[in-house]
Amino acid sequence: MSVMQKFIKQSLIFLFLSGSFSVFAAVSGKSAPASQTCTVTVVQKNSNAAPSIQMKDAPKKTSTPTEVKLKQQIQELQNKITVQNSVLAKQRHQQAAIADNPLGIAFDEPTYILPFYYTFTPDQTIYAGQTPDQQTLNKAEFKMQFSLLIPIIHHLFFNNLGLDCSYTQLAYWQFYAKSQYFRETDYEPAIFLTGHLLENAGWRFGFVHQSNGRGGDYERSWNRLYLDWRISGQSWLLSIKPWMLVFKSESSSLHNPDIARYLGNERIMLAYHAYHQTFSIMARNTVESGFKRGAMEADWDFPLPFTNKLRGYVQLFSGYGQSLIEYNHYTNAAGIGIALSNWI
Repeated sequence: MSVMQKFIKQSLIFLFLSGSFSVFAAVSGKSAPASQTCTVTVVQKNSNAAPSIQMKDAPKKTSTPTEVKLKQQIQELQNKITVQNSVLAKQRHQQAAIADNPLGIAFDEPTYILPFYYTFTPDQTIYAGQTPDQQTLNKAEFKMQFSLLIPIIHHLFFNNLGLDCSYTQLAYWQFYAKSQYFRETDYEPAIFLTGHLLENAGWRFGFVHQSNGRGGDYERSWNRLYLDWRISGQSWLLSIKPWMLVFKSESSSLHNPDIARYLGNERIMLAYHAYHQTFSIMARNTVESGFKRGAMEADWDFPLPFTNKLRGYVQLFSGYGQSLIEYNHYTNAAGIGIALSNWI
């Protein structure tokens, strides 16, 4: 069993334990009703009279000193490891505020437009004969991504369990070419359960499909079942996201059977906010490939003068899988533009 397979197995065990803990917390959070057991006594005053029944409530069970001490220790431990006003807590409060609105939508992953994005070694071979007027790829282009989250059910069975969906779209536009065209657009819808153990620790478990929708020899797609485990402080967020491929015969096995070799089975993201700026770094397929076929992406957003809606955005990329069509092509790239949202 590989390291990544063990990690996915442990992640699924964590999900099971998290769900069990959520059920326990939801049930234990409600005050238990008074005991309904009773003592029944049949009383017959004389032989001719009908017997009467007297019912007395059984005495209520009280917690032993050991049980009380254990509960106090658990509460103290929870208070020590819980970070107040954490990034995840703020995100949940924002999502709760829009959950009752039929048109309520929030940002999920970073949403940005990079008017200048430069790819040092684009994959010219894959686009041969597929561009307008047989143009070669221009190294400079537009890159843009928008990512939205829609809460479906905010309280699913229990207060700390929900059901959400998201949609992320990534596009590369050959704006500086003689005849402009979108060389690649990747679509990524997902549906997932959300839960949290603490104010600053939570998880997502769901299904995601990603494809470029081109069909034929240029179709690229895969389906995944994933667990996204997140923990945060007041100014940072860590996401560890392992996944496994599913429904392969309808997607990845048809168009790109070796996609997991290059895009892997895990992604780790760390974001940090300080001095009105956000820095983030993403690493993908690092452990499993022995750092041979992975990818790294670094992002920086910063305030812009005269506006509090838009932020400056710089992005650096190195590795495989810049887009789905180039999942097995290695390149380096850098871009600058504006962002509407970031990880935090």
